[in-house]
Amino acid sequence: MIQNPLFRECLEAIPEDRKAEFELSFAIATRIDELLKRKGMTQRELAQKLGKKESEVSKWLTGRHNFTTNTLARISIALDAPIINVASSYYGLNGQSCSQVAESKANYQ
Repeated sequence: MIQNPLFRECLEAIPEDRKAEFELSFAIATRIDELLKRKGMTQRELAQKLGKKESEVSKWLTGRHNFTTNTLARISIALDAPIINVASSYYGLNGQSCSQVAESKANYQ
């Protein structure tokens, strides 16, 4: 538990949405780092696969980058694993992609 009252006061002053953004950014960075280690890939190799500079990938892993969904999708493809899993868990897609579910719903005739 944080004992320093000034530090606690500063933390309490941070708006909840900023705290949530901070937590999400760090969770994404942690997930990318875990996948890199699991696959035995370096930041340089990921950067090359994505056509990015190694310094940009390094910045991503600090947890202070605001990812676009496009970038997250490209990283997910490069690492052959999901970075975040929102739609399938929330909408009950049961392992199907969003496009597969949309197609099955469109075939109602």
